[in-house]
Amino acid sequence: MKEVMLPQVLDGAPLVVCLGPGGVGKTTLSAVLSLHQAAAGHRSLVLTIDPARRLADALGVPILTNDPVEITTYRKMHPAGSLSALMLDPTATFDHLIALLVGDPARRQALLANRAYQHLSRYLAGTLEYMAVERLHELTRGDQFDAIVLDTPPTTNALDFLEAPERLARFFSDRVIKRFMPQPAAGSWSARLWHRASGSVLSLLSRAAGESFVNDAVGFVSTFGDLFGHFRARGIAVGKTLRDPRTRFVIVCAPDPNRLAEARTIDRRLAEARCRAHAFIVNRVDQPFLPAARAPDALLRATALLGGAAERERVQLFIDRLEAMRRVQESSAATHAQAVEELRDYAGKRPVFVAPRVPLGQSPRASLLALYVGLFAEAADPATLREPTAQPPQPSPWTGVGRRETDRP
Repeated sequence: MKEVMLPQVLDGAPLVVCLGPGGVGKTTLSAVLSLHQAAAGHRSLVLTIDPARRLADALGVPILTNDPVEITTYRKMHPAGSLSALMLDPTATFDHLIALLVGDPARRQALLANRAYQHLSRYLAGTLEYMAVERLHELTRGDQFDAIVLDTPPTTNALDFLEAPERLARFFSDRVIKRFMPQPAAGSWSARLWHRASGSVLSLLSRAAGESFVNDAVGFVSTFGDLFGHFRARGIAVGKTLRDPRTRFVIVCAPDPNRLAEARTIDRRLAEARCRAHAFIVNRVDQPFLPAARAPDALLRATALLGGAAERERVQLFIDRLEAMRRVQESSAATHAQAVEELRDYAGKRPVFVAPRVPLGQSPRASLLALYVGLFAEAADPATLREPTAQPPQPSPWTGVGRRETDRP
């Protein structure tokens, strides 16, 4: 069977979702995949949640923001495409969503200034994941990009972002939240019931958190109540996009037992969510590259003749250190190769790709390019530096994916 290459996995995918545990280089690899999409002639965007300065340095920008920033650092590598990057700001995204959904300026300002809303948008568990989904929803409905790479949030549960819309909907539908909703019409049976049940709850909360907090919470839910349906509808739309057959899921891990176990767990959870991992990337893999020392005796004899005994000792020390490095490298490479083979056995027909460990001390740009060459060897082809050619306008790949063309936010 012909070996599947990574460009084939990414080809025709308007959305690539990178999953994986924290600390395996997922954000940098997401940028590498997005760079490849740009090199393939697409208008590419990497949506990351990692504020690390190294990524901004590698991309050649002073800082990444909540708005797409076009990257020109690698322009020669993608003359027919474009590369942009965006760093998710959950609070700014939440505020932007409110601006889209609340047309009345006075009501919008009151909601943004509400302390309960401010706490929700900054600290509620799951808000980061939900805002990643929300930002993805907005970007996929537009026509600015035709290839998006999503670097998923570094949570303990790597699939939190898939469950975020349902979790937030459950939060807003919880019985405790309903206690804060405006009471029914006075005199009705439901009003009397509401007074009995909710009165005691609000009284307890007032004593525990203060009357001011309870008033803010009641005001927030009263103002926000009719927006819950919008949140659920947008979550459903993103769910359809994530489960579209053209979407590609790539699991990133490292060649150690714990990371490989996490990768397998993520894969199983992904299947339970009715999604499929299309490929695995094992990052930071050591490979043997140092040759065994050849004819050291002849080298030492020549050194002794030319430089004397002192020079011979220095050369011997160098050869010993080189041999020690070779043995360590060889042992590590063998361990990593076994780990990769075990993952390939688990993955079955799905491809497993290897990204090299980049030596310490390399610049962020050099590290990113090393990973790019390691995953896409064809990038070294001079043809990738050709002059841009005129490209006919292409229809948006998002047409019909969980939305109608006229259904704009």
